[in-house]
Amino acid sequence: MLKLGSFLPQHALSPSNFQSFYKITASLHSKIQSLSPIMDTQMNYELLDSMLSFNRMIESTPVPPVREFNQILIKIAKMKQYPAAISLILDHDMLGFNSFVKPNVYTFSIAINCLCHMGRVDVGFSVYGKMIKLGYKPDCAVINTLLRGLCVDGNVSHAVKFFDEIVRNGLEPTGVTYGTLINGICKSGDSQGALRLLKDMEEMNVCQPDTFEYNMIIDRLCKEGHVTQAHEIFCEMVSKGVLPDVVTFNTLIRGFCSLGLWEEAKLFLDEMQDRDIFLDVVTYSIIVDFLCKKGEVDEARKMIELMIERGEKPDTCTYTALLHGYCLVGKVSDARKIFNIMIAQGCVPSDVSYTALMHGCCMLGKMNHARNIFDIMVKRGYTPCVISYTILIDGYCKIKKIDKAWDLVSEMYKKRIVPNIVTYTSLIKGFLHVGRFREAFLLFDEIQKHGILPNIYTYSTLIDSLLKNGKLDEAFKLFKTMEASGIIPDIVLCTSLIDGLCKSGKIDVGHELFNKLHARGLQPNSRTYNALMGGFFMYGKLNDAKDLLQEMMDGSCKLDGVTYNLVIQGFLRYNEMKLALSFLDRMVGAGFSANSHTSSILVHLLATNELDDAVKDVLKKFFRFMNKKKLCI
Repeated sequence: MLKLGSFLPQHALSPSNFQSFYKITASLHSKIQSLSPIMDTQMNYELLDSMLSFNRMIESTPVPPVREFNQILIKIAKMKQYPAAISLILDHDMLGFNSFVKPNVYTFSIAINCLCHMGRVDVGFSVYGKMIKLGYKPDCAVINTLLRGLCVDGNVSHAVKFFDEIVRNGLEPTGVTYGTLINGICKSGDSQGALRLLKDMEEMNVCQPDTFEYNMIIDRLCKEGHVTQAHEIFCEMVSKGVLPDVVTFNTLIRGFCSLGLWEEAKLFLDEMQDRDIFLDVVTYSIIVDFLCKKGEVDEARKMIELMIERGEKPDTCTYTALLHGYCLVGKVSDARKIFNIMIAQGCVPSDVSYTALMHGCCMLGKMNHARNIFDIMVKRGYTPCVISYTILIDGYCKIKKIDKAWDLVSEMYKKRIVPNIVTYTSLIKGFLHVGRFREAFLLFDEIQKHGILPNIYTYSTLIDSLLKNGKLDEAFKLFKTMEASGIIPDIVLCTSLIDGLCKSGKIDVGHELFNKLHARGLQPNSRTYNALMGGFFMYGKLNDAKDLLQEMMDGSCKLDGVTYNLVIQGFLRYNEMKLALSFLDRMVGAGFSANSHTSSILVHLLATNELDDAVKDVLKKFFRFMNKKKLCI
């Protein structure tokens, strides 16, 4: 036989906690009463009528049954006037021992629901405790409400403990109970925890997961970049007879597109068609966004035309993705046209729409236009955020108007918007851009004193500047500081350091850093190879250059135009004619061109009389190729 007290967390029935209910509700009641003038001024007649009806029922003889009071409370709660509902409950001691109307489980459930919506889950649990004390047996609706309240408040670990307690004490959870907790766990970022609960749900055999639960887990996995596992869960879902819907497919398509896996994403589009699931506005918006990020804005626009032909109306998200795409390729005038079309079609621009357009103007250095868009956005009622301010600050820094950028930081603080590390990195880069190195490093030190920690981009900005100014030792020292702080360097930063070391003659140190890349989990790219190879050729380490070139060709890193020019010049410099001409032939075959320095060397070489016919044929073939490229251009 179940004990009523077993449904309550172990601490909730202590006398001190039960007594605190009265103190908490009294304090809450006084706060709610202070809100009543706002309700009067809003002239919410429907709400006022409901409250008057409630009071008339209390005063009537005989007093109507509790279900009629509950109906009014539910009506008020549906208006989202939760404080008003709680005020009525507390005014008439609806949950007390001396109430005019004896409450039932639904009365307590309504009160707990309102309190959770008000962000007072703590008081909700006090009401729950009182409910148990008075002998009422809670149902799953009450439990689900409390679980949802805990999850919304970010107390997912407490929600899991509460869930474990009620299951251990005999309450049988429903699909909604599991769904509520799975949703909370997923939103907390714990996909594996959500998967474990899904497995428990299946093993309990009380209720089986449906599309809703699977969709939440697939969505979380995709957001974490685990698209392969998301696909496996999708296959498992289908094999168990749970039918995917448009939300399932949209989630998977977005996940694969976010990683640039378009071919895999297209397979889901084909499967949607096979299952007679129509693409909705979200599906089209995902595709438009993906195409725009690839720079294929014309294809994205065609996709919008296709969706209109098929009866789907683009929304603000669709148009915003397209105008952002135009901005990314520098076509701000086209982006403005899309912005105007969006308004003409009845779509209200969002803050993201304004920010995207503003970003496009900043990329082109049109700061007056960018600031004008920012001001219009504010006038339309959107509150500027750290992102919109940072875009403006970065734009001013790029055109060397660092003082205007700094003024915006002051404006942010006046509006109580705290700049983040991205904002400060833009400012540091701006100071360096105008040669104010001392201020850049002072700002770097100052932000750390205020608890704002630099990221990889902050360090990279400063290190790159030191390298360009020949301060190699300082750059290397800062690199070590960065590593000591726990930030893992990326390949871009390591390549910059290798390049700086090689150019300053410290080839061995550069080579040592290169050899440690794999241990750091980094894969050298063509720029990395080119930096070290350039150093080897510059300081006469021909065998090392040959070995590195062979390593590059044996690996997955392809030779680019810079590599070919570097190698050809290097081999010619050390009279390795055969090797130089071999790579010249390969370069032509790969479709790369010689740069001006390589071309000058080859012209001079062709003018000598010391070449045999085979060498001359290779050179003539090369120059014919170069002439054809010029004609095409």
